[in-house]
Amino acid sequence: MSRVSSRSLAILSLVVAIVLALGSAAGFVPRADADDGVRACQRRDRGRSARRGGRTHRRRARRPRLTAAQRRQIQRWHQRASRSEVRAWSRLDPPPLVFHPLRQREHIALVPAGVEGGFETDDLVLAQQAFASREGSMHDVHPRLLGLVYRAVRHFEVPYVHVVSGYRDGRATSRHSQGRAIDFVLPGVSDRRLAAYLRPQGFVGVGIYPVSGFVHLDVRARSYFWSDGSGPSEPTRERAILAAQTSRYDAAARRRGEESVPDLEVGHDEEEIEEEESAAPEVADEATPPPDAGVSAG
Repeated sequence: MSRVSSRSLAILSLVVAIVLALGSAAGFVPRADADDGVRACQRRDRGRSARRGGRTHRRRARRPRLTAAQRRQIQRWHQRASRSEVRAWSRLDPPPLVFHPLRQREHIALVPAGVEGGFETDDLVLAQQAFASREGSMHDVHPRLLGLVYRAVRHFEVPYVHVVSGYRDGRATSRHSQGRAIDFVLPGVSDRRLAAYLRPQGFVGVGIYPVSGFVHLDVRARSYFWSDGSGPSEPTRERAILAAQTSRYDAAARRRGEESVPDLEVGHDEEEIEEEESAAPEVADEATPPPDAGVSAG
């Protein structure tokens, strides 16, 4: 009887072992482990959904909004000038630097001293008018800034410059408030092409605003480049780009005889200056008229 019981227990143990082995091979697990696995999968699924949802939510929250009028306006800024305008401009010797401030009706033409630029006192006064703030405030415009804009005009052969923003009342740390910065568009020239031309000039700040639709240019002691995806009246989304090229461009500019523009000492560091400058200004009103046909250097 004892032997039979022992054999029965041994057989029962073997059967249980076989059942467990077959269950494990078929994917069955004890209930407690199964519950843990289900809960783990559920946590992973919730985590993935939350991450996907979070990213989607952030994208929607950050997606810049432009009105239909603003889109049309930005497109109009970038429209190519007519052939007659280009011919009339290029026949002048030297071709003038013509500003079209978006909040003013008239063009303002500066006559350079030569094909390489250079502007007399009367033209520097006119530049103050072209850069005037929306409230009518004016400030001296740095001559090197005007020279760089004129180089771009000659390079791309455009008869006028759309001034999105020149002088702006604000922090003393902003180069817009120092007469050392301009947000502008060249008709028929993409912002990427314009920014790519400006960066190698050396000792410049060049920011590209793909949503607001313009390029920022300023003069400074050391070059700095950025991209900003903010829309009109939105907080800045500045992102530094091409940092490795800044010193190389500045060194090449120094060899060409270019001079850097010392930064003004105003009690703030460079980072604060760049943060202030990278904020996108409000897009001008839709009622702003398009440029007039023909260019006068008078």
